[in-house]
Parts: sequence; structure tokens; C-alpha cells
Amino acid sequence: MSWWCFPFERLVGALQKINTNDHIGGVLEATIIKTMTRTGNIRRWLRRPDCPEAVRQLKVLFDKCFIPANAVNEDDTLRPMKGPHRAYVKWDGVNYSPSSTHAGNATIVYRPSPTGRPLGGQIQQIKNINSDSVQLHVRPFEPLSKMLYDPFLRYPHLLATTYSSQLQERVDVISLDDIVAHAARFDYSHNRTVLVNLSRD
Repeated sequence: MSWWCFPFERLVGALQKINTNDHIGGVLEATIIKTMTRTGNIRRWLRRPDCPEAVRQLKVLFDKCFIPANAVNEDDTLRPMKGPHRAYVKWDGVNYSPSSTHAGNATIVYRPSPTGRPLGGQIQQIKNINSDSVQLHVRPFEPLSKMLYDPFLRYPHLLATTYSSQLQERVDVISLDDIVAHAARFDYSHNRTVLVNLSRD
């Protein structure tokens, strides 16, 4: 039980170390709320049609200083990078990386061919083809042995598929359009791994 409480204890410790200049009784909380409210009011005022043009010109600077935490970059154009390999690529608002760069961003659900069924796999390399195209080298997971039990079969709405935690020797070369979704991975007993499809659709 104490293990699960550990992150929260760390958080409490971090909060206790914040210098509040001995202001207690809600002063700190009030300052945070006032700052958020003022920022929201300024952002709303800058978007009003009757906002003066001289002030509206400052909106570019304002947006750079106060970027919303949930802002999504709609620009999915590939940025040119030197060399034959990439450490990451951003596509449809999601970062993908080789396993050597970031294991979490390397686990995907993809189609090895346009008519093939989706498989779980791990990105090994991302290669530049030209300034606006890349190839992903993906190793699929070994299918789960028929001798092993898949506890997630009872929950089809989870979009969870169990594989062997071992990767196949085969390497599929795919494009970004062949990616179905990112996948969350969890390894558990008997060398099993479950992938949860994180599709936004």
C-alpha cells in the first residue's frame, strides 16, 4: 500500500517546499486564480471584433507567451532534417520515435500492407526518403501462443490485444499513412504484452 502512496507523498513534499513568503489562508490560491482569470479575459478581449488593430497586433506575441496546455499543432508537414535517420517524426499531432529514442512513442498499431489486418509492432528506425517523405521500419510482435490465456478477450471495447512480448525478426517498411494509431503497452506474466489502441477516432 505504501508503494502506491509514494508519488503522492513526493507531491506533498514538493508543495510544502514552495516558498509562500508566509502567506497562508488562501492567498496563494487566490493569486493563481486571479492570474488565470486575467489571462483568460485578455485572450477573450483580443479575439473580439471591436479590439483595436494596434492592440490586436500584439496577439501574436501574447499567443507565443501563453500557449494553452492542450494546444494542438495542426501543421503536420514534415520538417527537413539532415542525415538518413530521424529521432522522431510528428504526424497527425502525434510524435513517433524509434525504440532507441523513446520506447513509449515507438509502440504502434499499423497495417503491413494496404489490405492487411492491423498488427502491433515497435518502430526500429525512421528513415528520410526525401524532404517530405519518410519510411518507418517496424518489427511486429510475435502472436500470442495458443497455450497462453488472453484475459482481455472478454473486453472487446477496450481495443486491447495480447501478444508475445518478443518481436519477430521480420521488418515491415511502412509509410506514415499505414499507421493506425499509437498503442499503450503493458508487459505482464508469461512473456505476454498487451497493446491498447489509442486511436482518437
